[in-house]
Amino acid sequence: MTTNYPPPAGSTTGSNTTNPTGYADLADELLIGAYAAASRELSWVQAALGRIEQAILQRMEERGATAIPDETYRCELVTTNIYQQSLLTPLLEILNGVELDACYVPSHEEMVETPAKFKIQQLLAVARRRGTEALEVVEQAKVESGRRLRFEKRT
Repeated sequence: MTTNYPPPAGSTTGSNTTNPTGYADLADELLIGAYAAASRELSWVQAALGRIEQAILQRMEERGATAIPDETYRCELVTTNIYQQSLLTPLLEILNGVELDACYVPSHEEMVETPAKFKIQQLLAVARRRGTEALEVVEQAKVESGRRLRFEKRT
């Protein structure tokens, strides 16, 4: 890919102590041209990044994996879930009072009525301690709400 815009004024590396951006001294036409060229390249890079991410996610899916091992980079699938509160109501009969106090907020009125709900992080801990019956209810209520790729250099 060729760059169609000039390097920052006064430097080929972009560092310039009197003009940190390096572009302030350019004529209007060159400045606008540099912006347009950089914008085109950014669009191309973003599109390429999206296609590469899809290929990585597809490869993970084909392997049934949640990561691609690499010594230099961490590349993992991060999945977020939501829970259908209506499907969690059987837990009101399964969990005891102490467990419910830890993970359940009954309906109440503030300025508007706040519906009853389970606090999911606390519920997951309670359900794991409780065992299969509670875990099955929680699992039935779980809905995947998003997937993203976590990619970072290992330290």
